[in-house]
Amino acid sequence: MLISFIIAAVFLAAQKPQPATEPQKTAETGIIAGRVAPPPEQKISGPVQVILLPPRYTNLWNSDVQKRLDNYWERYKPAFATQKEYFFEVSRMAQKESIDYIVTRMRRDPSSNAADFIKETSPEGKFEFKNVPFGEYKILALGKVGDQSVIWQDTVDVQSPIPQFFELKKRLP
Repeated sequence: MLISFIIAAVFLAAQKPQPATEPQKTAETGIIAGRVAPPPEQKISGPVQVILLPPRYTNLWNSDVQKRLDNYWERYKPAFATQKEYFFEVSRMAQKESIDYIVTRMRRDPSSNAADFIKETSPEGKFEFKNVPFGEYKILALGKVGDQSVIWQDTVDVQSPIPQFFELKKRLP
């Protein structure tokens, strides 16, 4: 019996002390809720796709739009000189293509949780993003007004768990 006691004491002494367990920290998150506003005296046709871009995707979107605009500028420079309004159409096309590119990238990236950052509005144009980690985000929305594609954008800084409500009105040209 004494030998059992000595063996138990040796094993007990050889064990490393376990650190006190700390309460698990939860990531600080917030809620973004809002509504996509149609242009004055017009109606949005169908649901609108709303994309919440984290900073790394915001930077990627900005650089992709600029790259596409530069390429289109070089290709269509003579046409822009004679028809300035044509540049707005090409600009809208570059932004739409960049949105498609970013959404595809987000969906292929398993670490991005794309389903949490890409939503469709309700029939009334309302949307909500829950459990958004604190930080600055760009919100893009892509929909149709009549038969024309429209892109809305805004930025939001999530710094509190208190829900942020806003109306998405800024449209890209």
